[in-house]
Amino acid sequence: MARFILKFHICFFLSLMPFAYAAADEGRMRSYHFGLMHPSGVDFAGYTVEEKIRDDIYRFYTFGFPSIAAIGLTYYENYQGSGLAATVGVGIGSVAYGSIAYQWEISEADFVKLGAGFTTSIVYNGAHPVLSYEHRLR
Repeated sequence: MARFILKFHICFFLSLMPFAYAAADEGRMRSYHFGLMHPSGVDFAGYTVEEKIRDDIYRFYTFGFPSIAAIGLTYYENYQGSGLAATVGVGIGSVAYGSIAYQWEISEADFVKLGAGFTTSIVYNGAHPVLSYEHRLR
């Protein structure tokens, strides 16, 4: 069963990749990420679409592994550069979660996030570290 779930996640994630390279709409950004508990999905690898609500608030949906799918809101002190990022969300893998992290701009499209979060899920309830890499598709 675990092998089936892993294969499903990998196939699902790869099926989204053609859409990832479409040009970004105004106010909408697509990205992929990997690392230890990315703030948008509390996952190790995933694909996220963020849409600007205001200059500092974005709503998102994300697909990843092992969290499967999630939606939420993120506050960015500086979306295009280094600064504080705070996230709240709900999902299939993590019922509810939140995190606060510092986002470092590595290049125009690459970011590293470091911080801490809290999640409630079927398997785990409590704090978790955040250390992830994100590449935004332009």
